[in-house]
Amino acid sequence: MRSIRHPLSGALYDRQPDGTVRVEKDGRAGLFRADGSYISGDIYFADPQMCGWIGGRELAARSRHSGNAVERS
Repeated sequence: MRSIRHPLSGALYDRQPDGTVRVEKDGRAGLFRADGSYISGDIYFADPQMCGWIGGRELAARSRHSGNAVERS
């Protein structure tokens, strides 16, 4: 699963198998939707940007040379 530590708060944002985001800090945890809305737990607020980044839809990687961009020399 994808996870990242918030650069300011230090909380760990971890994507769950069902697409929700578990936020953990100082032995407490909360569960949130990808839009940052609260579901359950001891932590009631999460950064909606981080939730969206971790819990949002995963996009396919694009090749740098996919043929869509014009290379300049």
